[in-house]
Amino acid sequence: MRVLLIDDHEVIWSGMRGVVGRLAGQLRPELPFEWHCARDLREALAVEAAALDLILLDYHLPDCDCVSALHALRERHDAAPIVVVSGDLQPERIRRTIEAGAAGYVPKAMPEADMVAALALVMAHGVYLPPVALLEAGPPPEAPDDAPLSSEAIAGFIAAELSPRQSEVFARALRGKPNKVIARELGIAEGTVKAHLAMVFRALGVRNRTEAMYRVLSADAVRAVARL
Repeated sequence: MRVLLIDDHEVIWSGMRGVVGRLAGQLRPELPFEWHCARDLREALAVEAAALDLILLDYHLPDCDCVSALHALRERHDAAPIVVVSGDLQPERIRRTIEAGAAGYVPKAMPEADMVAALALVMAHGVYLPPVALLEAGPPPEAPDDAPLSSEAIAGFIAAELSPRQSEVFARALRGKPNKVIARELGIAEGTVKAHLAMVFRALGVRNRTEAMYRVLSADAVRAVARL
């Protein structure tokens, strides 16, 4: 399991290595654990562009803002889930990272067992946001015509109503992958990706993938997403 941590506080490196090492032992015990650390985006982009299994990113970097870092990392490592690990829990900042392509946002102050569980969820194609982000998200916008699904119906909709292709597209979108990357991975046109997402967003009563993530997590339907 190949992991990259980007954080300018070296004291964080050893602690996170222990957390992620335990995660790797649980999820990929048959694979060697390869750990890379970078102090800033420049060092991170210098890491060999071979496939990474997970990228952990601090919100505050010395050489750029988190959103710019997310865009740059997504261009270079388009398949790896990127999780922001930060002590900054301002809801607006959390939302900006999700909009920029993060697959989750994990507080640094989480107990170790909870952090391992959160990262395991992301590695299982799920998503994780701290409760404060969901509490501050507010109600989702209403769909333009039809009434959006109730919270109780969302898990069933995701599990049973999506076509196989819609499931593949939606799961990748929630992990922060751009439409062009989803299209390339699935061998379909980018316009087809947009069409599939538009249908799912309409049913959920949201306008974009960020609102979809909040809607799914607020409805406690994350296990349904992880199974996609």
